[in-house]
Amino acid sequence: MHRIIFEIGPFTLYSYGLVVSFAFLLGTILVVRDAGRYGMPVDSVFDTMIAVLAGGLVGGRILFVLVNWDHYSRDLFGIFKFYEGGLAIQGALLGAVLAGVAVTRARKISFWRTSDLIAPYIALGQSIGRIGCFLNGCCYGKVIEGGLGVTFPGETVMRIPVQLYSSLGLLVIFAVLIRLRNRPHFDGLIFTMYLILYSGFRFFMDFMRADNPAALYNMTLAQLISIGMLVCGAGLYVWLRRIGDRSYLS
Repeated sequence: MHRIIFEIGPFTLYSYGLVVSFAFLLGTILVVRDAGRYGMPVDSVFDTMIAVLAGGLVGGRILFVLVNWDHYSRDLFGIFKFYEGGLAIQGALLGAVLAGVAVTRARKISFWRTSDLIAPYIALGQSIGRIGCFLNGCCYGKVIEGGLGVTFPGETVMRIPVQLYSSLGLLVIFAVLIRLRNRPHFDGLIFTMYLILYSGFRFFMDFMRADNPAALYNMTLAQLISIGMLVCGAGLYVWLRRIGDRSYLS
């Protein structure tokens, strides 16, 4: 755990903010680079990517704050300190999708083709972002007595390094999506496969986490949302496979 990179006077550079910013920047560069190969206008894709990043940041922060309202109700200014850590990925995905739909419609480009372009780099960005979680000490795992574990500063117990496991798993998802994207596919396949693969992976990983309390039937809120994402992803997959790219979102 290394929350703070350095401090200069009133300025503090947090590891979480630095890592997440790097993930956003890298994702944007790679998406814009691939836009031409995908036969899409670079300027429209860039505008969409910026909107997706902004929508993801806002949506992720809103859900995180709502889930942790007991804390933020006593520190309202802390709501805006996202650089210290605190983004809920499922809220970020919802915000990103809403922003993506709005901008692709305005720029008159295919939402599904654009989402296929971006989806692998969402997984890559998440993989990098989990390193930020590890350095920040958030999204921590359950206590274990033996095996591979980490002890964070201020603790005497070992915990499952769930952030690192998540980072590795998301890197595998990224590789799978890139491989699928390089093969012939209908518009929307890569995005729906991301929803299916990530939601299933997140559902499993939450069994190892200790920071999310059970919400219903011993499942966390993230797990319940993951089930919804999985159902939506599967439904969209079936629908898009039948209609090709004739969606009203195109």
